[in-house]
Amino acid sequence: MELEDIASLEARIHRLIDQHAKVKREKETVEKRLQERESEFHQLRGRIRHFERERSEILEKLERILGDLGRLDLG
Repeated sequence: MELEDIASLEARIHRLIDQHAKVKREKETVEKRLQERESEFHQLRGRIRHFERERSEILEKLERILGDLGRLDLG
């Protein structure tokens, strides 16, 4: 193996190492973003459950009010 071949091989290895480091950083960034999105998703899902319970309570109250109004003698 000639010195030029070894130098070329060394350069290719360094590029590979640099690419690996870059991909690793990108992976970490994507994983962090995924964790943030999952956290947001869970928070939003909790808010939806809260609003659904609130909506159900409001509907029950409105049904009671309408029932009370229906029992009034307005005629």
